[in-house]
Amino acid sequence: MQATFLSEMRWMDLINLIAIVVGPILAVGVDRFRQSRSDDYNRRIGIFRSLMRTRRLRLDPEHVGAINLIDLEFYGRPKVLTAFSSYMDHLSSPVPTTEQGSERFLDQRDDLLIKLLAEMGDDLGLKFDKHDLKKLSYGPIGWETEQGTQKQNMVYFNELLSGKRALPVTYMHQPPEANPFPPPPNMN
Repeated sequence: MQATFLSEMRWMDLINLIAIVVGPILAVGVDRFRQSRSDDYNRRIGIFRSLMRTRRLRLDPEHVGAINLIDLEFYGRPKVLTAFSSYMDHLSSPVPTTEQGSERFLDQRDDLLIKLLAEMGDDLGLKFDKHDLKKLSYGPIGWETEQGTQKQNMVYFNELLSGKRALPVTYMHQPPEANPFPPPPNMN
C-alpha cells in the first residue's frame, strides 16, 4: 500500500511539474496569438475608418494612403481583394472626354468604392447597407471647390514657370482722389 501511495505522489508531482513549466508557455503563446489577431483587426479597421472618413474626398492624402494599404492588410480575404481590384482597374482607366461619359464614369467609380467599403465592412463584422454608405456621408461642396481651385492654380503656376503661359501685367492708373498717397512734389 505504501508503494502505491508513493507512485501516485510521483505521478502527481510529475503532472504538477509539467503544469508549472508548460502552463506559462501556453499562456504566453495564446496571448501572442490573440494580440496578433487584435493588431491585424486594428490595422484593417484603421484603413476602413480612413476610407469612411474620406469617401467624399478622394484626393485627400489619407484616402489615397488607405487605398494603397488595402492589398497588404486585407491579404487572404478574397471578397475584399476582388472589390479592390475592380475599383483599382476603374481608377486606372482613362476618364471619357464627353460630359455624359464622364458622368457615367464617375458614377461607376462611386459605386465601386461603395462596394469595396461594404465588403471591407462585412470582413470586419460590420454590416452596412450600400445605399446608406453612399447617401449618409458628408463632404462640404466648399472642400471640393477648394481642391478644384488649388488644382487649377497649380496648373496655371506650372504653365507660367514652364513658359507656356504669360503673366499679364497692366498699368492701373488711379484718379488722384482715390489714391491714398499724396501726389509727388512738383520740382518746376
